Amino acid sequence: MLIADFIQIFVETIMEKLFKNPVNQSQAVEQKKIAHKKHILRSIYFNGPLSNSELARQINLSTPKINSLLIELIDENLVNELGRGDSSGGRRPNIYGLVEDGFYVVGITINITRTIISIFNSNNQQVSGPHYFPIKMGNDLAIFKQVNEKLEEVVRDSNISRERILVAGIELPGLNNIKEGTNKTYFPGGVNLFTELRKIFGIPVYFNHDTKVRTFAEQHFGLAKNKKNVLMLQVDWGLGLGIIVNGKLYSGKSGYSGEFGHIPIVNNGPLCVCGKQGCLETVVSAKAIARQAREAIQKGSSSLISELVQNDLDKIDISVVIQAANAGDQFAISLFSEVGKWLGQGIAFLIQIFNPELIILSGQVAVASQFILAPIQQAIHTFSNRDISNDTEIVFSELGSKAGTMGAAAYALEQISK
Repeated sequence: MLIADFIQIFVETIMEKLFKNPVNQSQAVEQKKIAHKKHILRSIYFNGPLSNSELARQINLSTPKINSLLIELIDENLVNELGRGDSSGGRRPNIYGLVEDGFYVVGITINITRTIISIFNSNNQQVSGPHYFPIKMGNDLAIFKQVNEKLEEVVRDSNISRERILVAGIELPGLNNIKEGTNKTYFPGGVNLFTELRKIFGIPVYFNHDTKVRTFAEQHFGLAKNKKNVLMLQVDWGLGLGIIVNGKLYSGKSGYSGEFGHIPIVNNGPLCVCGKQGCLETVVSAKAIARQAREAIQKGSSSLISELVQNDLDKIDISVVIQAANAGDQFAISLFSEVGKWLGQGIAFLIQIFNPELIILSGQVAVASQFILAPIQQAIHTFSNRDISNDTEIVFSELGSKAGTMGAAAYALEQISK
């Protein structure tokens, strides 16, 4: 197959026939070959360079068939032969990787405070970004038009060919029903976002809840890789739960699983944005921590935080509280100790229900790991059966701030290559 064929099919790029069904559905043999090529590219993207035999095992094809497909992918400038790998005996295998600029994928975060855009190449390397823009999530489709305009700027400034961008992934807050393509929180009318986003961006766009996207990133590139039963707590401006059961990301019937932050747990606690009182999110999220610090200082508590914001309490955010805690401020440290206690109590319930092998903590609040870990563990010992909790390891994400856009980009690539 000539590379010109790929250019003609996928929005005049080399990738369409690999990631979309061919136009002529009667060409069953060609369609099957293209599906096999998709699996090869996806396997290398998510696992890194692989040998012929490793690809054969993953895709369940013979090594001669894999070799034939690899030769074509090399001719199409999508795959490179990287040399010989290690061998436990016998001939050392050839190792194959993706051409670095064969294609690009876009990862976008849109939340209640800002928008972040990053571009990743075919080796999952961030080649542009993260770029930050003051575009906040709302209930007007014009938001996505603004984001696309910023993406155009990023692409232009990065000297990346827009035609080589395969797909964009977006992580969105709220209740996302992926089967229907809807976001019930911000677009309750049932607008199909997949259709609208394709119109706006001009390329396939896939979205999912921010916590699920970040859990996907952990599953493929982070601490959950090769794990079967994992929970990921995204402790950020809100509190979300990502669930991996038997090696698969769990979404629930409508995609609404993981709303852990909206479980009422604090008696007579603060009113939550969801309308309930005392939700866990109201005492452990970044917004909650900033609010608690502001209210306590207004009532007379002494803290370095006041100095850091020059007595403008409206400027208090999670980063300031963390800065104060790192400087030894006892008030800030006590805030995080209380956060750890409530988080630990919630995690104890999760351990009792799921019996996970691993729990990953991520997000802005997790940056304060040294102040929240001990109270989390103490609360788990208090509220969970020791025999069950001893089965679970608690760790802090190593992906950092790039987890959102990386996860969104990779998630979108997986969707388009199914």
